[in-house]
Amino acid sequence: MPLPVLPHFIEQATSIIFLKIRTMLFLIYVLEIEYIRTYLCMFEYIQHILYIPNILIPLKKMDQVMELEIRRIQKTGASTMTISLPKDWIRSNSIKPGDSLAIRVLADGTISIDPKMDRTKIESRKVIWVEADESKEHLTRKLIGAYLAGYNIIEVRSKERLDLELKHAVKEISRMVIGPEVIEETSNTVVMHDLSDPVELPQEKCVRRMHLIVGSMHKDAIMALRESDSALAEDVIDRDADVDRLYWMAVKQYNMILKDRKLSEKIGVDIFEGMNLMLVARGIERIGDHAEKIANNTIIAINAKVSISNQDEIGKLSDSAITLLEKAMEAFFLKDIDAANRLIDQGTELVQRGQDLNTNTRMPANVAAMVKTFVIDSINRTTMLAMDIAEIAINAAMRLDDEEPRGS
Repeated sequence: MPLPVLPHFIEQATSIIFLKIRTMLFLIYVLEIEYIRTYLCMFEYIQHILYIPNILIPLKKMDQVMELEIRRIQKTGASTMTISLPKDWIRSNSIKPGDSLAIRVLADGTISIDPKMDRTKIESRKVIWVEADESKEHLTRKLIGAYLAGYNIIEVRSKERLDLELKHAVKEISRMVIGPEVIEETSNTVVMHDLSDPVELPQEKCVRRMHLIVGSMHKDAIMALRESDSALAEDVIDRDADVDRLYWMAVKQYNMILKDRKLSEKIGVDIFEGMNLMLVARGIERIGDHAEKIANNTIIAINAKVSISNQDEIGKLSDSAITLLEKAMEAFFLKDIDAANRLIDQGTELVQRGQDLNTNTRMPANVAAMVKTFVIDSINRTTMLAMDIAEIAINAAMRLDDEEPRGS
C-alpha cells in the first residue's frame, strides 16, 4: 500500500509544526537523555507515516557528534558519592569490573578519567601531499606548521616522483628544528620522525637558553659594529638559527600541552604558564632578529668602508637595553610586579633617549646614516620587547591566588 502524500501547503505547515516540536524535544533531550529517546523514535515514525521531509536529520547528526551527557550523582553508604560511566566509553576502552582508572582533578575544576594509566607516547601522523608544481618555500611552511602542531611522524607524499629540491627542503627541516630526523625515503615519499622529548627540554629551559643566546648575540653585534669585525657579525647571524630552533620547540610544546594535560604535569607547566612562556619566547626571538639585523647592517657598513658616528652613545644605549631585558626576565620568573613596573617606566625613558639620538645627529642620506638609523631602531625595538616581557610578568603574577606575588 503506497504511503499517503499530503498537499503541499499542509506539508509546509506540518513541517513548521514538527520543527518547533523538534526544538522543544531537543531542549528536553539535553536534560533527560534516556527518556526522550523514546519520543524521538515516535517522532521519526510519525514523520515516516505522513511522508514529511526529513527535518530530524540535523538533530540525529547532532546526537552523534555531541559528547555531553548529564548524569545524576547517587549516594551510596554514609558519605560516598558515585556516578555511572557511559556504556559506549566503557565498551570502546574494554573496561571490566575491577579495572583501575586514573582520575585527576585539573586546574580548571574538571576531572580527567584516563583508562590508560601506563600510556606510552602516542604516535600522531601527518601526511602532507605535494603538488607537482609546489615550491620549496610552500612545502617548508607546511612542514614547520606540522612540527609546531606536535605531530611526531610527518610524511611527505607525491603522486609522482618527488623533485630533488623538495626532498632537500624536507631534509633541511631536520636541521632547522629540534627533533625530526628522516627515517625513510623513496622516490615519492619522505618520512620524518620527531625524536625530541619535551621532558628533557621543557619550555622554561628553552626560554632561558634563548635569553642567554640572544643577550650574547646583541652584545657581539654591537662589538662587531665598533671594531668593524665582519667575522663576528657573520657569527651573530648564524646564531639566530639556534634561537629559532628553540623558539619553535617552545611553541610546539605549548600546543602539545593543550592536547595532552598529562604532559603539563610531567614538565610542571600548566596551560596558563605555558602560554606566558610562549609569549616570552616570541619576544626573545624577535630580539634575536634585531641582533641579526644589527649584524647585517654592520656588514653593510664594513663593505661600504664607512664609519658610524656616536658609537659610544650607541654602545651605552645597547647596554641599557640588554640590562633591561635581563631584569625583565628576572621579574617574569620571580613574578615581581613592582620590579616589572619600574622596568616599563625605565624602558619608556630609554626609548626616548634612542629617538633623541637619532634626531639630534642627522647626517646626509648615505650608507652611514642609513646603518646608524637601523641600528638605533633595532636597539629601541629590543627595549620595547623587553618592556613587553615585563608586562607579561605582571599579567602572570596577577593570576596567582594562593600565594602573594613578590613586590606587592
